[in-house]
Amino acid sequence: MRWRPGANLVRGVGLLAVLSPLVFLHWLVLLPLIGALAGLAVAALRERTQLRQAFDHVTVRRTLPTVIGRDAEFEAGLDVSNANAFAIHVQLRDEHPDAAAPRLVVYAGGVAAGGSTRFASACRIPSRGRHQFGPAWLRIEGPLRLVEMQCSVARIATVKVLPETFASREELQKDLGAELRLLDQQRRARQFGSGTEFESLYPFRMGDDPRRIDWRATARQQTLVVRRFQVERHRDVMIVLDSGRLMGTDCGRGTKLDCAVDAALNLARVALASGDRCGIAAYDDSVRGFLPPVAGVSALRSIVECVFGLETQWQESDFTPMLAELRARQGKRTFVIVISDLSDAETSTRLCASLQQLQRQHLVLFAALKTPLLTRVVREPIESSREIARKAVAFRLLRDRGRALHALRHGGVHILDVEPQQLTLPLVNQFVELRQRNLL
Repeated sequence: MRWRPGANLVRGVGLLAVLSPLVFLHWLVLLPLIGALAGLAVAALRERTQLRQAFDHVTVRRTLPTVIGRDAEFEAGLDVSNANAFAIHVQLRDEHPDAAAPRLVVYAGGVAAGGSTRFASACRIPSRGRHQFGPAWLRIEGPLRLVEMQCSVARIATVKVLPETFASREELQKDLGAELRLLDQQRRARQFGSGTEFESLYPFRMGDDPRRIDWRATARQQTLVVRRFQVERHRDVMIVLDSGRLMGTDCGRGTKLDCAVDAALNLARVALASGDRCGIAAYDDSVRGFLPPVAGVSALRSIVECVFGLETQWQESDFTPMLAELRARQGKRTFVIVISDLSDAETSTRLCASLQQLQRQHLVLFAALKTPLLTRVVREPIESSREIARKAVAFRLLRDRGRALHALRHGGVHILDVEPQQLTLPLVNQFVELRQRNLL
């Protein structure tokens, strides 16, 4: 606990200092000056003792949401309760995370005797991850404003910042639900089709496949009975995120990696709700994390913990270590969704070769995120020789990217080529379509 002179004590001492030259006119002036100075000192000491006791009856509690959406506005507050028999005037300084806006907030106000006051401000955090608030500092002025005391209060608290659409299911449905074909599909308890998982027995009808007649059930019931099958559930789905250099590209609403994590978590929620097992992994030039497929809607929490704070380390991406990890840990045929991007011809060739090898064992969907800057450069008018060079580079990168995607399609890899901000809906819809085709 620290203390310092208050505003009135500084003014009083300053006034006495101004009057002190009067001692040279008459020595008797010294007596009232000394008396006044002693009175200020005694009053300041009494007020200091009073403030020490007052601090024991003042509590500060931090109020924060535990989970928020990225760059979504929320309220960060401090509740001050005063159990003293007198009102107090307080100043609060609250330290927010480095990524937050605002970074530092200062409050001032009075708290009635036996009452409480809430101090709050609107805050935003534009980056995913776990962010720390605190400490907060409380300063109390004495009744006479002769002394001020301050100490650290309100323990450090953390808040989890998730992708904006994943943090609020209602917001996802409001903003994007009109285009999401899966919403009606999710309400169905079973999906009948050409799957191989037995569901029930059903009376034979014209048009049913005679090969599905259950002869034992037919003999028991004395009427033709067929087996009905449903699309397989409990299949393995693996979402692989690239966190390399290219995924740090800004695309308006965060980086490509922000969009990829947002889409991946929404896709994981859909896969788990559909009865599949879902896992997630991340890589750049090495494997950054690997969670094998797990079942149940409750497993979504583990998936969120793995990737909600994932950030790029600006390393060049290399899919080879991830390919080896998938081969070693996923012996069963799996639906692998890779979210990444393609750059120069050499890197694209290595990635295409790895994905084509992966396709031989697993069903692979490659979500290629476009670079908005390249599209803008191509559309810009030419105003100088520098613009000509920029366009030439952009056209070459787009040409190499197109050739790489064509090679992947030719090799049997399913391709989704979209803008980063528009990834979630096409990715979920493509997942549903491939799942219903029973390609596993």
